[in-house]
Amino acid sequence: MELFRNHKPIASMASHKILFLFILLSFLNFATTETQDQSSTPFYLYSWCSNDKTIPNNSTLQINVRTLLSSLSSNAPGGNGFYNYTVPAENPSDSVFGLFMCRGDVPPQLCQHCVQNATQLLRSQCSLSIEAVIWYNECTVRYSNRSFFSTVDTMPSFDMRNAADISNQKSFMRLMFSTINKTADEAATDDKKFATRQTNISEFQNLYCLAQCTPDLSPLDCRSCLSQVIGDLPRCCEGTQGGRVLYPSCNVRYELYPFYRSTNYPDADSQFSEDPTYLNHSCPTDVTVDSTFQMYLKTLLFYLSSNATNGRKSYRDNVENTVYGLFMCRGDLPSQLCQKCVLNATHRISSVCNSLQEGIIWYSHCMLRYSNRNFFCKLEENPKTDMLSVTTSSTGSIPGQNFFTYTLSDTIVKLAEEATDADEKYATKSLKLTDLQTLYTLAQCTPDLSSDDCLTCLEDIIVNIPWLRLGSIGGRVLYPSCNLRFELFQFYRGSGEETQSPMPVNPSTPGLQGKRKVRLRTIILIIVPTIVSATLFFLGYYLVKRKARKSVKTILRENFGHESVTLEPLQFSLAVIEAATNNFSNDNRIGKGGFGEVYKGILSDGRQIAVKRLSKSSKQGANEFKNEVLLIAKLQHKNLVTFIGFCLEELEKILIYEYVPNKSLDYFLFDPQRAKMLSWFERYNIIGGIARGIYYLHELSRLKIIHRDLKPSNVLLDENMIPKISDFGLARIVEINQDQGSTNRIVGTYGYMSPEYAMLGQFSEKSDVFSFGVMVLEIISGKKNLGLYEPHRVADGLLSCVWRQWRDQTPLSILDASINENYSEIEVIKCIQIGLLCVQQNPDDRPTMVAIVSYLSSHLIELPSPQEPALFLHGRKDPKALSINEMSVSQFLPR
Repeated sequence: MELFRNHKPIASMASHKILFLFILLSFLNFATTETQDQSSTPFYLYSWCSNDKTIPNNSTLQINVRTLLSSLSSNAPGGNGFYNYTVPAENPSDSVFGLFMCRGDVPPQLCQHCVQNATQLLRSQCSLSIEAVIWYNECTVRYSNRSFFSTVDTMPSFDMRNAADISNQKSFMRLMFSTINKTADEAATDDKKFATRQTNISEFQNLYCLAQCTPDLSPLDCRSCLSQVIGDLPRCCEGTQGGRVLYPSCNVRYELYPFYRSTNYPDADSQFSEDPTYLNHSCPTDVTVDSTFQMYLKTLLFYLSSNATNGRKSYRDNVENTVYGLFMCRGDLPSQLCQKCVLNATHRISSVCNSLQEGIIWYSHCMLRYSNRNFFCKLEENPKTDMLSVTTSSTGSIPGQNFFTYTLSDTIVKLAEEATDADEKYATKSLKLTDLQTLYTLAQCTPDLSSDDCLTCLEDIIVNIPWLRLGSIGGRVLYPSCNLRFELFQFYRGSGEETQSPMPVNPSTPGLQGKRKVRLRTIILIIVPTIVSATLFFLGYYLVKRKARKSVKTILRENFGHESVTLEPLQFSLAVIEAATNNFSNDNRIGKGGFGEVYKGILSDGRQIAVKRLSKSSKQGANEFKNEVLLIAKLQHKNLVTFIGFCLEELEKILIYEYVPNKSLDYFLFDPQRAKMLSWFERYNIIGGIARGIYYLHELSRLKIIHRDLKPSNVLLDENMIPKISDFGLARIVEINQDQGSTNRIVGTYGYMSPEYAMLGQFSEKSDVFSFGVMVLEIISGKKNLGLYEPHRVADGLLSCVWRQWRDQTPLSILDASINENYSEIEVIKCIQIGLLCVQQNPDDRPTMVAIVSYLSSHLIELPSPQEPALFLHGRKDPKALSINEMSVSQFLPR
């Protein structure tokens, strides 16, 4: 077999056993992967669109609905699971109200995924409805032209039942109604209006219940809604093993299996884990900040994340004495896990608290905070968060509660003193309770605190633990200045100091203890010299590498001078990019060109990115890359793909852009089925958006930018079908002192290159205008101009076809047949005329982008009559001189 091809022969029986084990493990891994994939994918249930009242196509109300759905989708990453929004209008009937609510146990990334799926489906299924609601397993999204916030809505409704029946139906239904009503009581008084509950049916079976309302409801309205929805359960689900009823404002569900996640404790943090688990965050002030503070905050967060990569477990810094911040990692963590946690924390806190003066975030592996005031070396106990299982009974639910209370409190008091005396203000301790159970504890303060303040902070945690009402042996309390945790599993690295509990245990015999000591001495004599040698070797290697390696700030200053402060928030470490792209995996590669390769990646905060990695053999040198970053970083326009950042590390030159999921214009335009999704309204908006993007590059940006490879595949469409021009400035930057230039190396795509560029290598703004004109005619007709060219002659293609129809005064005959709804004949004819004006033979006859934008925005401007388009190519004897679609090259011209 291929698996064992390079191994020596082995016995047949052993081979069969290994093969069987390999197949078994592969199957288990596949099954586990399948389960994980399914659990992380939103599951669609039902949608309802109002049919009695519809929205006029392209009306203000329809535009506002699209704006609302876009806002809901973009706010889903917020992490709180609920968001409502209003799009106001001068005419009240054109206003739109909407919200999303994720199930209370759903993690933020899955909530975001669900809301984005739901808004996309509403956009396609209910585009002409004045009201709509959609339910997924994980979220609900709805909108209406009437305000429904803080109002109980019970219609429309939806129900589902488990096909299997339950035995002993009467007693089961009594238990179910009792449990689900208790769950409803808890949900009505919960801040998130969400609750779950489970109860025993038998020794081997549990009943699981869930209740939820939209958080904008009052407790009374929530309970009223849940009472009505529970009242509908017998109608749909009498005697079945599971069921659910969903209203727009509330829902309930019960099953005989656990269908929800634990909300009291993060599952990923219920055991020792390499991955940092998000715990909680707080933005303790509602005072918003200005743009200067936000810029300084981005710089500060960059300082923190970059210093986490340097092996530090804690670090504090400030920017211009305006914003102060620090991070602290758990004392047992290696540098790579600390770095990973701090990166996650900086990304998340920048999204949840970015416009506020203060913020703090806790992960299982680290804590990070910032403020507009200097909090260094100061004891702070608020805001705080705890993860303790507390019962309502004062007697507690832990067997031997009094003994455990004494043992735990005595242990952590001693632990607090040890942490106070330690240089890093960190200590762990383990205590053997029985032969089978060990208590593990951890205490930590921020290293900037004095010993007295550290002890005061930890003592405050200890005295405020509700000892007699602990519902389980395990929990943690987190302050800004200190934290404490205790568990019955080892959640930190290393054993800590282990002591024996005063609880009686089975004593070992003296002889056995002596043998253990001898064996321990032998192990120590063997292992310690090995560890010391290895440590010295790696320490020497680290010091050599550290000496040769420059800091991030030094690299930025050397390459960008005084601009380095501005660019610091845009600098990504190579480790972050490697993690986002799965170490530049082939599975993540989405494109390749003469400049290098393009990878899809996902940052730790959930943002999808396109990573363009310049090959080390690329002709683009360090100076060109530096100039390009400085220029593109300042290009900000709705119709350009957003530049996110860059990496200049270890000979790598990497550019990072937003990832646009709706693919490119040609994906829709030239497919007979997908073209039907592009109405004339959307096509007209796409034409206008592309025109405004090119106009920005030509006239409004700092330098005049000639794209030179405009075509539908380089126009990406976002979730709202807004066009974004991509692939500019990736190959090189050429600075010239005139409004046009020439080159011996032609880079572009047949069908979109202007004749003067294709034949003579001369380019200018009018080269982009020609490409834009071809695209306009393709958008209108749904037909490609690409591929209609012979090496020296243009065949009877799109441009000549459109010209004949224009000359014969039948221009509407070229309109794409898939546009079968209402459209504006005036707009179509105007766009055809603009397209023909742009593809004229003489560059001087073509309009500027300023003129084109004004043509599209006004119906009062009279357009000039077009001349016959450029239909022939002369002068190039060698067709190979054209470099077809190798890479996009933009020219930057100083104004």
